[in-house]
Amino acid sequence: MYKENIPKKITFMKKVREELLLKEEEIKKYNQTIQHKTKAFYAIEGIQNVGKEEILKDIEAYELPTLPKYDGNKILTALNTKMILENRNIENIKTQTDLLKGIIVKRSNLRAFPTEVSFYDKKGIQDFDRIQETELTINTPVKILHKSKDQLWNFVVSPIYAGWVLKENIALAKEEDWDFFIHNPAFGVITDANVKIEGDILDMGVRLPFINCLEDQYQLVVPIKTKENTVSKKILYLSKDKVHLGYLPYTEKNILLQAFKYENTPYSWGGKDQNIDCSSFIMKVYETFGFHFPRNASAQQESIGKIIFLENMNMEEKLNLFDKNAICLLYQTGHVMMYLGKLENRHYIIHASGKEKKVTLTDITEENDLLFKIERMVLIR
Repeated sequence: MYKENIPKKITFMKKVREELLLKEEEIKKYNQTIQHKTKAFYAIEGIQNVGKEEILKDIEAYELPTLPKYDGNKILTALNTKMILENRNIENIKTQTDLLKGIIVKRSNLRAFPTEVSFYDKKGIQDFDRIQETELTINTPVKILHKSKDQLWNFVVSPIYAGWVLKENIALAKEEDWDFFIHNPAFGVITDANVKIEGDILDMGVRLPFINCLEDQYQLVVPIKTKENTVSKKILYLSKDKVHLGYLPYTEKNILLQAFKYENTPYSWGGKDQNIDCSSFIMKVYETFGFHFPRNASAQQESIGKIIFLENMNMEEKLNLFDKNAICLLYQTGHVMMYLGKLENRHYIIHASGKEKKVTLTDITEENDLLFKIERMVLIR
Protein backbone atom coordinates (compact mmCIF):
# COMPACT_ATOMS: atom_id res chain seq x y z
CA MET A 1 0.00 0.00 0.00
CA TYR A 2 0.98 3.67 -0.30
CA LYS A 3 3.39 4.47 2.54
CA GLU A 4 3.48 7.74 4.44
CA ASN A 5 7.12 8.64 4.91
CA ILE A 6 6.60 11.70 7.11
CA PRO A 7 9.70 13.89 7.48
CA LYS A 8 10.51 13.92 11.20
CA LYS A 9 11.44 17.61 11.26
CA ILE A 10 8.05 18.70 9.92
CA THR A 11 6.18 18.33 13.18
CA PHE A 12 3.49 20.79 12.13
CA MET A 13 2.17 18.00 9.91
CA LYS A 14 0.32 16.79 13.00
CA LYS A 15 -1.85 19.88 12.75
CA VAL A 16 -2.87 19.62 9.10
CA ARG A 17 -6.21 18.27 8.02
CA GLU A 18 -6.61 14.75 6.67
CA GLU A 19 -10.12 15.16 5.29
CA LEU A 20 -10.64 15.61 1.55
CA LEU A 21 -10.23 19.16 0.29
CA LEU A 22 -11.78 18.25 -3.06
CA LYS A 23 -13.31 15.05 -4.42
CA GLU A 24 -12.19 13.53 -7.73
CA GLU A 25 -15.19 14.88 -9.64
CA GLU A 26 -14.57 18.33 -8.19
CA ILE A 27 -10.96 18.20 -9.36
CA LYS A 28 -12.14 17.33 -12.88
CA LYS A 29 -14.37 20.42 -12.86
CA TYR A 30 -11.45 22.41 -11.48
CA ASN A 31 -9.35 21.30 -14.47
CA GLN A 32 -12.05 22.41 -16.88
CA THR A 33 -12.07 25.84 -15.27
CA ILE A 34 -8.29 26.09 -15.53
CA GLN A 35 -8.38 25.22 -19.24
CA HIS A 36 -10.95 27.95 -19.87
CA LYS A 37 -8.84 30.56 -18.06
CA THR A 38 -5.52 30.01 -19.85
CA LYS A 39 -4.13 29.47 -23.33
CA ALA A 40 -1.17 27.52 -21.91
CA PHE A 41 -2.48 24.11 -23.02
CA TYR A 42 -2.61 22.42 -26.41
CA ALA A 43 -5.73 20.34 -27.10
CA ILE A 44 -3.68 17.84 -29.08
CA GLU A 45 -6.51 15.30 -29.36
CA GLY A 46 -8.28 17.58 -31.82
CA ILE A 47 -5.22 18.59 -33.86
CA GLN A 48 -5.33 16.67 -37.15
CA ASN A 49 -4.36 19.04 -39.96
CA VAL A 50 -1.82 21.86 -39.62
CA GLY A 51 -0.89 24.24 -42.42
CA LYS A 52 2.67 25.07 -43.44
CA GLU A 53 2.29 28.69 -42.31
CA GLU A 54 1.09 27.66 -38.84
CA ILE A 55 3.99 25.24 -38.36
CA LEU A 56 6.45 27.92 -39.47
CA LYS A 57 4.90 30.39 -37.04
CA ASP A 58 5.28 27.94 -34.14
CA ILE A 59 8.90 27.18 -35.00
CA GLU A 60 9.86 30.82 -35.46
CA ALA A 61 8.17 31.81 -32.20
CA TYR A 62 11.49 30.93 -30.59
CA GLU A 63 14.43 33.32 -30.92
CA LEU A 64 18.05 32.39 -30.32
CA PRO A 65 19.60 34.18 -27.33
CA THR A 66 22.01 36.94 -28.20
CA LEU A 67 25.72 36.18 -28.00
CA PRO A 68 27.99 35.83 -26.12
CA LYS A 69 26.76 32.51 -24.74
CA TYR A 70 28.60 29.40 -23.63
CA ASP A 71 28.16 25.67 -24.10
CA GLY A 72 30.03 24.57 -21.00
CA ASN A 73 33.43 26.22 -21.34
CA LYS A 74 33.10 26.70 -25.10
CA ILE A 75 32.07 30.13 -26.35
CA LEU A 76 29.41 29.98 -29.05
CA THR A 77 29.99 31.72 -32.36
CA ALA A 78 27.84 33.11 -35.15
CA LEU A 79 28.71 29.98 -37.15
CA ASN A 80 27.27 27.79 -34.37
CA THR A 81 24.01 29.72 -34.36
CA LYS A 82 23.82 29.67 -38.17
CA MET A 83 24.08 25.88 -38.22
CA ILE A 84 21.45 25.55 -35.49
CA LEU A 85 19.02 27.78 -37.40
CA GLU A 86 19.62 25.84 -40.62
CA ASN A 87 18.88 22.57 -38.83
CA ARG A 88 15.27 23.70 -38.37
CA ASN A 89 14.84 22.70 -42.04
CA ILE A 90 12.38 25.51 -42.61
CA GLU A 91 12.59 25.32 -46.40
CA ASN A 92 11.08 21.82 -46.27
CA ILE A 93 8.11 22.49 -44.00
CA LYS A 94 4.98 20.90 -45.41
CA THR A 95 1.31 21.09 -44.54
CA GLN A 96 0.58 18.11 -42.29
CA THR A 97 -2.64 16.13 -42.63
CA ASP A 98 -3.60 13.35 -40.26
CA LEU A 99 -0.67 14.07 -37.95
CA LEU A 100 1.46 11.20 -36.72
CA LYS A 101 0.84 10.34 -33.07
CA GLY A 102 3.75 9.67 -30.78
CA ILE A 103 4.39 8.67 -27.17
CA ILE A 104 7.45 9.75 -25.20
CA VAL A 105 9.39 6.63 -24.17
CA LYS A 106 12.33 8.36 -22.45
CA ARG A 107 12.31 11.48 -20.28
CA SER A 108 13.08 14.19 -22.82
CA ASN A 109 14.25 17.77 -22.98
CA LEU A 110 11.93 19.87 -25.10
CA ARG A 111 14.10 22.49 -26.79
CA ALA A 112 13.47 25.78 -28.52
CA PHE A 113 15.87 24.66 -31.27
CA PRO A 114 16.94 21.25 -32.65
CA THR A 115 20.25 21.00 -30.82
CA GLU A 116 21.77 19.69 -27.62
CA VAL A 117 24.11 22.69 -27.55
CA SER A 118 23.52 24.68 -24.37
CA PHE A 119 23.20 28.46 -24.19
CA TYR A 120 24.56 29.57 -20.81
CA ASP A 121 25.36 33.16 -19.86
CA LYS A 122 28.65 32.15 -18.23
CA LYS A 123 31.36 29.53 -18.72
CA GLY A 124 30.90 26.17 -17.08
CA ILE A 125 27.81 24.09 -16.44
CA GLN A 126 24.97 26.28 -15.23
CA ASP A 127 21.35 25.66 -14.27
CA PHE A 128 19.80 28.05 -16.81
CA ASP A 129 20.10 26.90 -20.41
CA ARG A 130 18.22 29.57 -22.32
CA ILE A 131 16.89 27.26 -25.04
CA GLN A 132 15.59 24.63 -22.61
CA GLU A 133 11.79 24.95 -22.49
CA THR A 134 10.54 22.01 -20.44
CA GLU A 135 10.85 18.30 -19.81
CA LEU A 136 8.45 15.75 -21.28
CA THR A 137 7.92 12.74 -19.05
CA ILE A 138 7.54 9.11 -20.07
CA ASN A 139 4.08 8.36 -21.51
CA THR A 140 3.44 11.94 -22.62
CA PRO A 141 1.43 12.03 -25.89
CA VAL A 142 2.72 14.19 -28.75
CA LYS A 143 1.89 14.91 -32.35
CA ILE A 144 4.67 15.35 -34.89
CA LEU A 145 4.68 18.48 -37.07
CA HIS A 146 8.12 18.59 -38.70
CA LYS A 147 11.61 17.04 -38.84
CA SER A 148 15.03 18.66 -38.55
CA LYS A 149 17.52 18.74 -41.41
CA ASP A 150 19.77 16.18 -39.70
CA GLN A 151 16.69 13.95 -39.11
CA LEU A 152 17.56 13.64 -35.40
CA TRP A 153 14.82 15.93 -34.05
CA ASN A 154 11.05 16.17 -34.33
CA PHE A 155 9.14 19.40 -33.83
CA VAL A 156 6.16 18.25 -31.77
CA VAL A 157 3.15 19.59 -29.98
CA SER A 158 2.52 18.18 -26.50
CA PRO A 159 -0.28 19.03 -24.04
CA ILE A 160 1.91 21.74 -22.46
CA TYR A 161 4.40 22.91 -25.10
CA ALA A 162 5.45 22.84 -28.73
CA GLY A 163 9.14 22.40 -29.46
CA TRP A 164 11.97 20.12 -30.54
CA VAL A 165 12.45 16.64 -29.06
CA LEU A 166 15.01 14.00 -30.02
CA LYS A 167 13.39 11.61 -32.49
CA GLU A 168 14.86 8.58 -30.70
CA ASN A 169 12.76 9.38 -27.60
CA ILE A 170 9.45 9.18 -29.47
CA ALA A 171 7.62 6.00 -30.50
CA LEU A 172 4.93 6.21 -33.18
CA ALA A 173 1.51 5.14 -31.96
CA LYS A 174 -1.63 3.86 -33.64
CA GLU A 175 -5.02 4.93 -32.32
CA GLU A 176 -5.40 1.79 -30.20
CA ASP A 177 -1.92 2.29 -28.69
CA TRP A 178 -2.72 5.91 -27.93
CA ASP A 179 -5.95 4.92 -26.15
CA PHE A 180 -4.24 2.17 -24.16
CA PHE A 181 -1.43 4.31 -22.82
CA ILE A 182 -3.09 7.73 -22.54
CA HIS A 183 -6.76 7.01 -21.81
CA ASN A 184 -6.64 3.71 -19.96
CA PRO A 185 -9.17 3.92 -17.08
CA ALA A 186 -7.10 1.45 -15.03
CA PHE A 187 -3.91 3.26 -14.10
CA GLY A 188 -1.30 3.75 -11.43
CA VAL A 189 0.21 7.14 -10.56
CA ILE A 190 3.89 7.48 -9.69
CA THR A 191 3.97 8.99 -6.20
CA ASP A 192 7.71 8.98 -5.55
CA ALA A 193 10.16 11.52 -6.95
CA ASN A 194 12.31 10.33 -9.85
CA VAL A 195 11.77 6.56 -9.80
CA LYS A 196 14.72 4.98 -11.60
CA ILE A 197 14.03 2.42 -14.33
CA GLU A 198 16.90 1.07 -16.47
CA GLY A 199 18.88 4.29 -16.73
CA ASP A 200 15.84 6.55 -17.01
CA ILE A 201 13.37 7.97 -14.53
CA LEU A 202 9.63 8.10 -14.00
CA ASP A 203 8.59 11.50 -12.68
CA MET A 204 6.08 12.00 -9.92
CA GLY A 205 2.60 12.24 -11.42
CA VAL A 206 3.24 9.96 -14.42
CA ARG A 207 0.24 7.76 -15.25
CA LEU A 208 0.84 4.20 -16.45
CA PRO A 209 -1.68 1.49 -17.35
CA PHE A 210 -2.33 -0.91 -14.46
CA ILE A 211 -2.36 -4.69 -15.05
CA ASN A 212 -2.24 -6.55 -11.77
CA CYS A 213 -1.71 -6.26 -8.02
CA LEU A 214 0.93 -8.54 -6.50
CA GLU A 215 1.89 -8.96 -2.85
CA ASP A 216 4.40 -6.09 -2.62
CA GLN A 217 4.27 -4.69 -6.15
CA TYR A 218 2.01 -3.32 -8.81
CA GLN A 219 2.24 -4.62 -12.36
CA LEU A 220 2.15 -1.66 -14.75
CA VAL A 221 2.89 -1.12 -18.44
CA VAL A 222 5.53 1.31 -19.70
CA PRO A 223 5.81 2.32 -23.39
CA ILE A 224 8.97 1.29 -25.23
CA LYS A 225 10.16 1.77 -28.80
CA THR A 226 10.59 -1.05 -31.34
CA LYS A 227 13.19 -1.23 -34.12
CA GLU A 228 10.42 -0.08 -36.46
CA ASN A 229 10.02 3.13 -34.37
CA THR A 230 6.57 2.08 -33.17
CA VAL A 231 5.39 1.84 -29.59
CA SER A 232 5.28 -1.45 -27.75
CA LYS A 233 4.40 -2.58 -24.23
CA LYS A 234 6.76 -3.60 -21.46
CA ILE A 235 5.66 -4.96 -18.11
CA LEU A 236 7.04 -2.97 -15.18
CA TYR A 237 7.02 -4.09 -11.56
CA LEU A 238 7.09 -1.25 -9.04
CA SER A 239 7.04 -1.30 -5.26
CA LYS A 240 3.71 -0.25 -3.77
CA ASP A 241 5.35 2.62 -1.89
CA LYS A 242 6.12 4.30 -5.24
CA VAL A 243 2.71 3.99 -6.90
CA HIS A 244 -0.93 4.69 -6.06
CA LEU A 245 -3.79 3.07 -7.95
CA GLY A 246 -5.71 6.01 -9.32
CA TYR A 247 -5.08 9.48 -7.97
CA LEU A 248 -4.12 10.19 -4.37
CA PRO A 249 -6.82 11.61 -2.06
CA TYR A 250 -6.43 15.39 -2.07
CA THR A 251 -5.69 16.22 1.55
CA GLU A 252 -3.32 18.67 3.24
CA LYS A 253 -1.36 15.79 4.68
CA ASN A 254 -0.83 14.17 1.28
CA ILE A 255 0.23 17.49 -0.27
CA LEU A 256 3.00 17.79 2.31
CA LEU A 257 4.03 14.16 1.95
CA GLN A 258 4.37 14.56 -1.81
CA ALA A 259 6.19 17.88 -1.66
CA PHE A 260 8.89 16.63 0.70
CA LYS A 261 9.73 13.68 -1.53
CA TYR A 262 11.46 16.22 -3.77
CA GLU A 263 13.52 17.79 -0.98
CA ASN A 264 17.17 18.26 -2.06
CA THR A 265 16.44 17.41 -5.71
CA PRO A 266 18.81 19.60 -7.79
CA TYR A 267 17.37 22.68 -9.47
CA SER A 268 17.56 23.14 -13.22
CA TRP A 269 15.59 25.51 -15.45
CA GLY A 270 13.03 23.67 -17.57
CA GLY A 271 13.69 20.37 -15.81
CA LYS A 272 16.91 19.78 -17.75
CA ASP A 273 19.17 16.84 -16.87
CA GLN A 274 16.43 15.03 -14.91
CA ASN A 275 16.20 17.88 -12.39
CA ILE A 276 13.34 20.25 -11.55
CA ASP A 277 12.41 23.92 -11.45
CA CYS A 278 9.89 25.82 -9.34
CA SER A 279 6.74 25.51 -11.46
CA SER A 280 7.45 21.92 -12.49
CA PHE A 281 7.83 21.00 -8.82
CA ILE A 282 4.36 22.38 -8.07
CA MET A 283 2.86 20.83 -11.21
CA LYS A 284 4.17 17.34 -10.45
CA VAL A 285 3.05 17.36 -6.81
CA TYR A 286 -0.48 18.30 -7.83
CA GLU A 287 -0.56 15.84 -10.73
CA THR A 288 -0.64 13.01 -8.18
CA PHE A 289 -4.11 14.23 -7.16
CA GLY A 290 -5.38 14.54 -10.75
CA PHE A 291 -4.84 18.28 -11.29
CA HIS A 292 -3.61 19.54 -14.66
CA PHE A 293 -1.69 22.77 -14.11
CA PRO A 294 0.00 24.97 -16.69
CA ARG A 295 3.76 24.44 -16.90
CA ASN A 296 4.93 28.00 -16.17
CA ALA A 297 4.55 30.02 -12.98
CA SER A 298 3.17 33.01 -14.92
CA ALA A 299 0.30 30.91 -16.33
CA GLN A 300 -0.31 29.10 -13.06
CA GLN A 301 -0.82 32.27 -11.03
CA GLU A 302 -3.45 33.47 -13.49
CA SER A 303 -5.55 30.35 -13.70
CA ILE A 304 -5.27 27.57 -11.13
CA GLY A 305 -7.24 28.62 -8.05
CA LYS A 306 -8.64 31.34 -5.88
CA ILE A 307 -6.25 34.26 -6.30
CA ILE A 308 -5.63 36.74 -3.48
CA PHE A 309 -3.60 39.83 -4.38
CA LEU A 310 -1.01 40.89 -1.82
CA GLU A 311 0.68 43.97 -3.28
CA ASN A 312 -0.77 46.36 -0.69
CA MET A 313 -0.04 44.22 2.37
CA ASN A 314 2.91 44.59 4.74
CA MET A 315 5.08 41.68 5.87
CA GLU A 316 3.12 40.88 9.02
CA GLU A 317 -0.22 40.97 7.20
CA LYS A 318 1.09 38.57 4.58
CA LEU A 319 2.40 36.08 7.13
CA ASN A 320 -0.85 36.14 9.09
CA LEU A 321 -2.84 35.55 5.91
CA PHE A 322 -0.60 32.68 4.83
CA ASP A 323 -0.92 30.98 8.17
CA LYS A 324 -4.71 31.23 8.21
CA ASN A 325 -4.89 29.53 4.82
CA ALA A 326 -2.07 26.97 4.90
CA ILE A 327 -1.42 25.05 2.66
CA CYS A 328 -1.28 27.57 -0.21
CA LEU A 329 0.85 28.60 -3.18
CA LEU A 330 2.77 31.88 -3.23
CA TYR A 331 3.80 33.65 -6.43
CA GLN A 332 6.25 36.38 -7.21
CA THR A 333 7.37 37.35 -10.70
CA GLY A 334 8.89 34.21 -12.23
CA HIS A 335 8.75 32.04 -9.11
CA VAL A 336 6.29 29.87 -7.18
CA MET A 337 6.55 28.49 -3.63
CA MET A 338 4.39 26.30 -1.41
CA TYR A 339 3.56 27.69 2.02
CA LEU A 340 3.54 24.89 4.59
CA GLY A 341 2.57 26.44 7.89
CA LYS A 342 4.00 27.79 11.12
CA LEU A 343 6.15 26.01 13.67
CA GLU A 344 7.31 27.77 16.85
CA ASN A 345 6.46 31.17 15.35
CA ARG A 346 8.53 30.49 12.23
CA HIS A 347 6.85 30.43 8.80
CA TYR A 348 8.02 27.83 6.28
CA ILE A 349 7.87 27.31 2.52
CA ILE A 350 9.21 24.57 0.28
CA HIS A 351 10.28 25.44 -3.24
CA ALA A 352 12.70 24.62 -6.05
CA SER A 353 15.13 27.44 -5.43
CA GLY A 354 17.43 28.74 -8.14
CA LYS A 355 19.43 30.47 -5.44
CA GLU A 356 19.89 27.34 -3.33
CA LYS A 357 20.18 25.12 -6.45
CA LYS A 358 17.74 22.55 -5.04
CA VAL A 359 14.29 21.91 -3.61
CA THR A 360 14.59 23.23 -0.10
CA LEU A 361 12.72 24.14 3.07
CA THR A 362 13.01 27.86 3.78
CA ASP A 363 12.05 29.89 6.85
CA ILE A 364 10.55 33.10 5.43
CA THR A 365 9.73 34.74 8.77
CA GLU A 366 12.50 37.30 8.43
CA GLU A 367 13.18 37.01 4.69
CA ASN A 368 12.05 40.56 4.09
CA ASP A 369 13.23 40.70 0.48
CA LEU A 370 11.41 37.47 -0.40
CA LEU A 371 8.26 38.46 1.46
CA PHE A 372 8.23 41.86 -0.20
CA LYS A 373 8.30 40.26 -3.65
CA ILE A 374 5.41 37.83 -3.05
CA GLU A 375 2.51 39.25 -5.03
CA ARG A 376 -0.19 36.57 -4.98
CA MET A 377 -1.50 33.79 -2.82
CA VAL A 378 -3.42 31.01 -4.54
CA LEU A 379 -5.75 28.58 -2.75
CA ILE A 380 -6.46 25.19 -4.38
CA ARG A 381 -9.62 24.07 -2.64
